[in-house]
Amino acid sequence: MEQKSLIKIITIVSVLTGAITGVVSVIPFLSFLLMITVMFFMAPFIIIYLRHLNIIKDTQIDKSMIYGAISGFTGFIGYSLTFFPIAFIIDSIFKTQTFFWVKVVCQNFLFTLTLIFCTSLLCAMFNAFSGFLTSYTIQYINKR
Repeated sequence: MEQKSLIKIITIVSVLTGAITGVVSVIPFLSFLLMITVMFFMAPFIIIYLRHLNIIKDTQIDKSMIYGAISGFTGFIGYSLTFFPIAFIIDSIFKTQTFFWVKVVCQNFLFTLTLIFCTSLLCAMFNAFSGFLTSYTIQYINKR
């Protein structure tokens, strides 16, 4: 498969997965767990899922790190674009203490965008490493 179309598929799947986890993480006791999952384990999920569908044929370590960085960055963007508005609306309607921090963060739009972008870069780095570990594990299992 051509590299550009593979990167488009990884981006779309990552954004959709991030958006789904963003919607589900509105449940208060799942929010922290799902955010950590998006930050660290988006790349293994995407790589294994696309390998299962035979979209990714070979898992070379350098390519898996790139796929992991792309999936981490775009996955957290999708997560943030769904979680922050929904949590802000829930906090505005029900005045809960659970999402009070979202209301404080969302008061300054530029700060919110900067926070989301910097955290997405951090997620890209973490997911590049977990993509490396996933590729290394797959290669180790295939050699046995």
